[in-house]
Amino acid sequence: MLQRTAALRSPILTLGAILIALAAVFAPPHPAAAVAQANAPTMPHHFHDANRWAKVFESPERAKWQKPGQVVAALKIKPGQSVADIGAGTGYFTRRFAAAVGSTGEAIGLDIEPAMVAYMKQDAARRHLKNYTARVSQPEDARLAPHSVNLIFFCDVYHHIPDRIAYLKKLAPALRPDGRIALIDFHHAAPVGPPAKIRIPRTQAIAEFREAGYRLTGSHDFLPYQYFLEFQPVGANTQSGAAGGGAQAH
Repeated sequence: MLQRTAALRSPILTLGAILIALAAVFAPPHPAAAVAQANAPTMPHHFHDANRWAKVFESPERAKWQKPGQVVAALKIKPGQSVADIGAGTGYFTRRFAAAVGSTGEAIGLDIEPAMVAYMKQDAARRHLKNYTARVSQPEDARLAPHSVNLIFFCDVYHHIPDRIAYLKKLAPALRPDGRIALIDFHHAAPVGPPAKIRIPRTQAIAEFREAGYRLTGSHDFLPYQYFLEFQPVGANTQSGAAGGGAQAH
């Protein structure tokens, strides 16, 4: 059983990044408390009430700027592939990946919060998606099996990983020969998202991936508030289907 100390209940690898801004705008009955937590990033955040937070994560307002359908299309995921969604929360993207990979593929939702994992399992059952699975992950390691996934996806969680270089290095062995990592996170000036002081600039994210042994292979610019980047380990096969369709590496 995962031992969860106060430190480990930080918003690492969950959808906490968008939670703070959206919680103050879109639904929870006491937004002041969420805003107070936002100004103390190391303060524990709890997501026991997954149904409550689902109203935030699944908000139609979010869909307007998150553009989930366009994101999935841009990734050019192929039937039969395996996708790991790190910090999956309520499975907002995981269920869409499950549809993209088809019955012969797999979409794995990973989160450190057991309540979110339970929500995803119920979501998969409700939607009759046998290729949509969920499990609790560790804050310092996703613990993916070697050569097990074609795509590792981060959306709005990267800035909450404390030792990002070490974390990224642990992910590389899990990628198949054509495997890649997709990263979406907030621009510094975006009107939604976490406090500006904890955001990771695009240039810094690219530099950190390079330090961890990756190269930038694609960049998409259709999201209004976030950068959207794709990376592969240095020396990996570039024929992932990621480049093209408007993706540019620079």
